[in-house]
Amino acid sequence: LEVNIGEEAAKSGFLPGEIFQGAENALNLPHIRVRGLMTIPPADASPEENRRYFDQVWRLFVDINEKMYDNSFEYLSMGMSGDYEEAIRSGATMVRVGTAIFGGRHYT
Repeated sequence: LEVNIGEEAAKSGFLPGEIFQGAENALNLPHIRVRGLMTIPPADASPEENRRYFDQVWRLFVDINEKMYDNSFEYLSMGMSGDYEEAIRSGATMVRVGTAIFGGRHYT
């Protein structure tokens, strides 16, 4: 489940206050298996702000995992090429580092 941790209008995902309801709803969907949470903090966030966002999502991950999913979550996906170290410090189990590997995108 995606968490819109920065509550940005341009991003999709559950707002932090809605994620528990979304996780609960997903439990009732017979062909859906939630494996964890993912987030992307606001692009203009400082490293300190990123850490705060990542820590908030980690707390949501732990709470939902313990209370609703019987500790079956496997993945906490957060962090990209520019902030993956902070994400790992905050408990990420998966990071997205495509730019670090392939370089920046060139849009035409």
